[in-house]
Amino acid sequence: MYYLGIDPWVRKLGYALIDDNLKIIDAGILLQDKKSPTREDQFNRANQIFDFFEKLLNKYKVEKIAMEKLFFTDYNQSNAEFVYAIRWALMMLFLRKNIPVLELTPIELKKFITWNGKADKMLVQKTIRRFYNLQDIPEYNDAADALWFAYLAKIRK
Repeated sequence: MYYLGIDPWVRKLGYALIDDNLKIIDAGILLQDKKSPTREDQFNRANQIFDFFEKLLNKYKVEKIAMEKLFFTDYNQSNAEFVYAIRWALMMLFLRKNIPVLELTPIELKKFITWNGKADKMLVQKTIRRFYNLQDIPEYNDAADALWFAYLAKIRK
């Protein structure tokens, strides 16, 4: 069986697929090329993300998914529409495939990993490196978070 973790953002979306033995099958980020995308670019991006996960779910029998539950501040409000669009599209895909989804806030995730809901991103990355016995820390914190989400999808009911 496989477990999928997703850290859903527009420009950098982290994902990780692990198996029952915590072997990393696939992990990384889906990176948008454009620094200042148009609205049309953003909608095309949502479609690309949907297609990526549809192909992944057609290839692997995913038992459960864990994904970041979002909250927005004034700082990141401009992306809210598109991040919610991506989450909505993915949730519809997961519902169609009858795959349960666990949602956690960033604070809940950090608290699980480090016992501190306000831990910095580097601590999270170092912890994931030790946990999965990786040579290096993940290049992007989005991918590190996705690896934790995948693990939580495996262990949480």
